[in-house]
Amino acid sequence: MAELIQKVYAEALFGAALEDGVLDTVRKELDELNGLFGESPEFLTMLSSPALTPAEKGGILETTFGGKVEAHLYNFLRILADKGRAAAFPAIAEEFHTLCRDHDGVILVEASTAVPMTEDQKAKLSEKLAAKTGKKIELKNIVDPELLGGMVLRYEGSEIDGSVKERVHSLRRRLQSTIA
Repeated sequence: MAELIQKVYAEALFGAALEDGVLDTVRKELDELNGLFGESPEFLTMLSSPALTPAEKGGILETTFGGKVEAHLYNFLRILADKGRAAAFPAIAEEFHTLCRDHDGVILVEASTAVPMTEDQKAKLSEKLAAKTGKKIELKNIVDPELLGGMVLRYEGSEIDGSVKERVHSLRRRLQSTIA
C-alpha cells in the first residue's frame, strides 16, 4: 500500500512539473528539501502528526517555505501535510527521481566493490554500460569490503556478480558436486 501511495504522489508531482516546464527546478529543490529533511526528520514527523490541524501545518509550511520553493513543490508539501503523509516524503522523492531518470533515458546502476572506485574507473564503466544499454548511466559506487575484490552490478532489476567472493563460492560448489 505504501509503495502505491508514494508512486501516486510522485507521478502527480512529476506530471504537473513536466507539463508546466518546471521539472528541472522541482527536481533540484526536491533534492535540497530531501537533504534538509534527512538532517531533521522530526520536521516531517511533525507535519504528519494528527495533533496539528491542517491550518497549523499550513502556517508552518508558509513560514518555512512560502515563496522560497517552486510553487508546485510548495503545494505538494501542503497536500502531503494536509493528508498526513509528510513522513512519506523521502520515499516519494526517490520515486520522483526514478520517473525523472526514465524520462531522461537514464539508468541507475549500483556498482558494489571492495574498495572505492576511482573517477576514471567510474567513467570507463559508465561508458561501457552506456554503449551496451544505449542509455545514459547514473553510477553509484557502494563499498562492500566483504566482496574481497571484483564487482557486483545491479541495474534494471538485474544483478551481474563478478566478485571474487562469488567466484570462490562457485568453485566451492563445483568441487562439492564433483566430490559428491
